[in-house]
Amino acid sequence: MNEHISKDIRPAFPQTLAQDQIQTKLLELLGLEDIPDEIEYEIEWEREEEGLRLTGLTYSNCLGEAVPGILAIPLLEDMSTLHAVVCVPGTSGTAESVAGPRFYRDHPSKGPLYGWGRELARRGFATLSISPKCSESRRGNREDWMTEAKLLAPYGRSQMGVLVDETLRAGRILAASLPVDPTRIGLTGMSLGGQATWYSMACAPWVRSAAPVCGALGSLAAVIHHGGYKTKGSYYFVPHLLRYFDHPEIVEACIAPRPLMVISPALDKSMPPEGVDALMEHVTPVYEQLGQPERFRVYRPDNGHLYPPEHFEWVVQWFQRFL
Repeated sequence: MNEHISKDIRPAFPQTLAQDQIQTKLLELLGLEDIPDEIEYEIEWEREEEGLRLTGLTYSNCLGEAVPGILAIPLLEDMSTLHAVVCVPGTSGTAESVAGPRFYRDHPSKGPLYGWGRELARRGFATLSISPKCSESRRGNREDWMTEAKLLAPYGRSQMGVLVDETLRAGRILAASLPVDPTRIGLTGMSLGGQATWYSMACAPWVRSAAPVCGALGSLAAVIHHGGYKTKGSYYFVPHLLRYFDHPEIVEACIAPRPLMVISPALDKSMPPEGVDALMEHVTPVYEQLGQPERFRVYRPDNGHLYPPEHFEWVVQWFQRFL
């Protein structure tokens, strides 16, 4: 698609919804069904190391696909009120890379951050790191991935909806894991995982707090009209969404006043500044009017689509305060 065509796209048959209808419509567009309170899973292995109890597990998503995960529970003297976080990596990430023993980056200006799910556990949070839908380890070749998206669409399902389903099922597993406080479940993720994070929070009122990193939260219209679409897979473009609302309206109706921290680097080509501006202009006054301005925070560091350790520290601080 060339630039002048993308700028001419407008919604067909646009609809205006009342705020109390937005979440229901969002669930419909994603093809997301109710998430069971109890999620069955199979334990693959268990061990203790670094003061953590680690459990490798798999559970099924709404399509019956196996989702790998690694549960990390800190072995503390007082574990009666552990707070918990679902950790969702980017496209190249896996449960193993996120829950690995080393917390590091290979290169300061490219490549992923490793071990951040386990590092969160070292900081006192129970975590469940997963290998998500649409990641390279799960999707096979690109042709198969695109074919799946085409075949899901007639059934009213989307890959984004399945990704959200997996994320929320992970949250349910954490909530049922002793000694986790089931009322204090948070979500965080990078890139693909960041998108899973905020969409999942919008769909589930029981999620307490979220911190998407480079999660393309801003404006879907801005991504289309200002070139960000070139970096996105098809899963990102939820059919019909812009007929009803855009990201700012979703945050207002489905997330506020719950705590939401967004890391949106200024040089990230997948997140046009026009979209982040639109999000802040719309959502900041909402939190202010609700008397909770401190619960919405947007960081716009002067770098690109990266997850350096200093950004991780913002995530830790956010959950220490709001989870």
